[in-house]
Amino acid sequence: MSEQVPEQPESSRGPALLFWAQIVGNSGLFVGLLLVTRALGPSGRGSVAFLTVTALVTAWIARLGVTEATVVFAARWPQQRPVLLTNSLSFSTLMGLAGAAVVCGTLWLVPAARPNGVGAVELWVLAASILAACLADAGYRFMLGCSRFRTHALVTAVTSWLYPLLAVVLWASFGLTVALGLAVWAATQAMRAVALFGVAIRREGGLGRPSLGLFHETITFGVRAWFGTLADSLGFRIDQILLALIVSETALGFYVVAVNLSEILLYFPGAVSTALLPLAARSEAGPRLGQTLRAWRSAMYVTLASIVLSAAIVPPLIPIVFGASFHASITPFLLLLPGLIGFTAMIVFCNALIASSLPTQYSIPPTLCFVVGIALDFALIPFFGAAGASAAASAGYLAAGACASSSSRRRETSRSCERSPPFPVRVWRGEAPNDSRPLHAALSEVNE
Repeated sequence: MSEQVPEQPESSRGPALLFWAQIVGNSGLFVGLLLVTRALGPSGRGSVAFLTVTALVTAWIARLGVTEATVVFAARWPQQRPVLLTNSLSFSTLMGLAGAAVVCGTLWLVPAARPNGVGAVELWVLAASILAACLADAGYRFMLGCSRFRTHALVTAVTSWLYPLLAVVLWASFGLTVALGLAVWAATQAMRAVALFGVAIRREGGLGRPSLGLFHETITFGVRAWFGTLADSLGFRIDQILLALIVSETALGFYVVAVNLSEILLYFPGAVSTALLPLAARSEAGPRLGQTLRAWRSAMYVTLASIVLSAAIVPPLIPIVFGASFHASITPFLLLLPGLIGFTAMIVFCNALIASSLPTQYSIPPTLCFVVGIALDFALIPFFGAAGASAAASAGYLAAGACASSSSRRRETSRSCERSPPFPVRVWRGEAPNDSRPLHAALSEVNE
């Protein structure tokens, strides 16, 4: 293998690029969701939400931690990126097809497990959505590991605004249905996957030769992180499936509007924690602790300020923007706000843990969030509906945020007193991975 010239940082404004990409991209998604909500009403919006969440949850389960490990490995070992790209693309395609077959086959054989009005057409679109979601996630994670924030920001912004454009065209041409609403979302995910992988293949000079040895190392590391990522993902969306099954698609429609609005407040902390991961993966324990605390403080200041402003401004606007029938979304929205404090702490400190090669510890806070949230979902949803789901979500994230903060600070403080141990990986083919960049070059990428 020829020696690879260390690549220069793409930008020193990683969090800023990701933040503005989320602002622009999610604005497009928000406009698209608004159109779908207006066209389909609470019940139809609930059915679309059920199907999109099912696609996302299936993709999260199917990846088995491989994409999470790819982020860390691509950041640590630039010379292995073409092989990692091939392994990730192949694995995500196979698991996406397998997941689509299992989930859609089950929903077809058990009609009671799906909302009314979801038939064969919707299930075929769901299958395509699952595959597209798997590939979009894989492409996103690979670009993140390579610190290509500018490219990711551009792809996110452009493809997200295709969502409302397609929604408008289909609504004007055929009228929106549940199947078409889901198809628009699937098309957006597919275009994002094609763009991300296309750029990645071009930047890496093509696909590498698949390596079973490297794949074994990837999945060994990834499975330990997968439990936490899966718990986090399920905790973030499983309440929507439970709400539809326990109460109704209409209640889910109210809740989804509240969730979509609350997620806007997570753009900045999400961008900060995402940009922190590849940088922290290349840093020693001492600098990594400082980077994590600075990221947490910045994200928390913005989160607290946005919570106060949103509590005062957003509730009166909900029935005006979405329609009078969505007045029932106000209480769930307000109950979601306290949980954003815990969510911010969880994503920042958990990314620091996995960057420290501690995938098992990384999994504990999201698992705690899932357990607390799911227990309260079953206790509260039957009596309080969407408001109960919001209260359960906030309680779960607050518990997880406290756990992640305590665990990360304790681990990094103890490790900063000694030299960080070598990255825990068994060597394949007798070759040790080599990241030849000096430490000062990696540390110069602060906040990239």
